[in-house]
Amino acid sequence: MNQLRIVVMEDGPLQEQDHDATLRHLGLIDARTGLPHRDLLLDRLGQAVASVSRGGAAFALMCIGLSVLPGPPGPSRAEPEALRDEFAHQLLAMSRHTDSFALSGPDEFLALIPGNPSVGGLMAMGQKIAAGFAGRLQVHIGVALCPRHAADAGVLLQQACAALEQARAAQVITALYEPRGLGTAVRGEAAPEPEDAACTPGFVPVIDLQEGGLLRLQIVTAGAAVTHSDFAPTSIGSPPRQDRSQQVRQLLGTLDRALQAASDWRRQGLKLRLSLPLPGRLLDEPTLAPALLALLDRHRWPAPDLTVEARSAAIMQRGAEVIEVLSNAGVPLSIDDEGDGMALHLAMAAPASVAELKFDSTSLGLLRSEAQRIAVVRALVALARGWQARVVATGVDDLLTRAWLAELGCDAAQGPACGRELPADQVPAWCAGRSGPPQAPASAAGSRLAPGQSGTTSVAERSRPR
Repeated sequence: MNQLRIVVMEDGPLQEQDHDATLRHLGLIDARTGLPHRDLLLDRLGQAVASVSRGGAAFALMCIGLSVLPGPPGPSRAEPEALRDEFAHQLLAMSRHTDSFALSGPDEFLALIPGNPSVGGLMAMGQKIAAGFAGRLQVHIGVALCPRHAADAGVLLQQACAALEQARAAQVITALYEPRGLGTAVRGEAAPEPEDAACTPGFVPVIDLQEGGLLRLQIVTAGAAVTHSDFAPTSIGSPPRQDRSQQVRQLLGTLDRALQAASDWRRQGLKLRLSLPLPGRLLDEPTLAPALLALLDRHRWPAPDLTVEARSAAIMQRGAEVIEVLSNAGVPLSIDDEGDGMALHLAMAAPASVAELKFDSTSLGLLRSEAQRIAVVRALVALARGWQARVVATGVDDLLTRAWLAELGCDAAQGPACGRELPADQVPAWCAGRSGPPQAPASAAGSRLAPGQSGTTSVAERSRPR
């Protein structure tokens, strides 16, 4: 007669030890480092993504790559495997109990960081991870955020790996996944664009929400993926000197052509102001500010009519020497949040004189309630008023959101609902054709009548004050 045996195991240290032993036996935990292998972390990643879809907290996925730096041979020099093991133990020692690390390859690790971490905090974490192995290991880290970048485990993993390659290509410690720069970072075999093409400027309208007029035109580089990425970097570390020199030349070439076009418009009676996004990697470049001011002088362009824009995280990481020189010459500063969490960075890094605060309106969609979204916008407006600065919302892609932001006190906006990017030769005709507030593109105008037709709902529709 068959007997049924029931074994009851109590919770406790013994059960945990048996569980770890079973995992090791199954090959899911590396015996040398004590870290799980890739499969275990991917299972936790799937659970975290599912939690976000049910309204749970956002999280970050980090892909960490190591390479051993050359050094003098000798008995004191550690073997690569020993360095990897030491690195793994440091990861465990510095992590929170909620963080998960895993070995994903001979020289790569994955990290799951829950709790809606800030970009500034992740950058500081990357610096701390690398600092303990300075001179022995080269550490590069790629970061992807859920749900900001994707809400699918496989896609997030691909994005974190792509960000790691971007960090390696730029020779920085930590890089946030940047879709606009992906083509340049991944397709290393692609032929570089001619420098002349990289300096061709385009112009994006920034609209005054309170008066309906054109506040200024933001200078961008048309058709150059590398420059778009460099205008909004979130990485730490210094690229090679040759690369920095090339970036300075491209930036100054873009500004030179933009000022030439704008000077022609002024001779036609069209007086417009401009703004120029500064690459975060160049905020500590000593040659940039003098060269930029020399261009203004050559074109006889008034300093107050050119606003420079800089990322809040980049100012915190690089310092504000370039910005201070430009501010002292009368060039206004616009601090651009780009969804990185402005409040933290402003408190730590804001220069003395700020003319404008910019924030990414699409990031408001990550907040759970309309009360939170309204509170964030009103808080930014109140902060700007205290500094006697404007508030500009970016990424405004429908008329409902544009009207909602104006109602809450935002001064200006840019995005599809405010006007598309224009080449220089189309700017005068676009300005002449405007009567009152600019007309939004057809897709944005359609969102006024039926928001969410594309399967999504505008920020304004979700958060409209009642």
